[in-house]
Amino acid sequence: MDALICPRCCGEQRLVKIECLPSCKYLTIHEGYQRERSAQVFMMERAKALHSYKDNTALMAVVGLEMTMYKHLAKYPQTRDWEIIAGMEELRKRLSPLAFPDSNRSTHGNESLWKDFEPFLKDIDRSEAADILGVYILFTKSFSGDELQSRQFQRGLLGFLQQYQSDIIEKMPQQENSGQIITA
Repeated sequence: MDALICPRCCGEQRLVKIECLPSCKYLTIHEGYQRERSAQVFMMERAKALHSYKDNTALMAVVGLEMTMYKHLAKYPQTRDWEIIAGMEELRKRLSPLAFPDSNRSTHGNESLWKDFEPFLKDIDRSEAADILGVYILFTKSFSGDELQSRQFQRGLLGFLQQYQSDIIEKMPQQENSGQIITA
């Protein structure tokens, strides 16, 4: 945005109606604070949703999914929760033994999501992976809430990964646009 804005509008409309630049100092401060707040709630809700999966290979599929989403969000920082859910639904369709000929697999980086997620599936049965993905999608929908433009899940995921999985994030290959701030 190339204009002045009042503090109230900035706070209420930031990333909803106003597309902020990643370099905006107010956005950076706000998002850091929001991620920090969301991370603990995300961790507890995630644990509840995934409590029945004790198998390491199943949990590695979840970690792979989260790392895939993190990488995607680095490329597309303005992604909304509904887009994340749609991407995960597409991944789940690809894991199905049934063919979905009308499925549009090239929308909003879905090919890229699949390419990044597929290596995490080498040690797990595809039907089990689809089941885990289904549970994770339900968790995502619940955490995101009902608002169409929500970024609650994105904030929670990024905060969780940055606070509790930072060692895994540091091992990830650097993005080609690594100078950008991941804004949620």
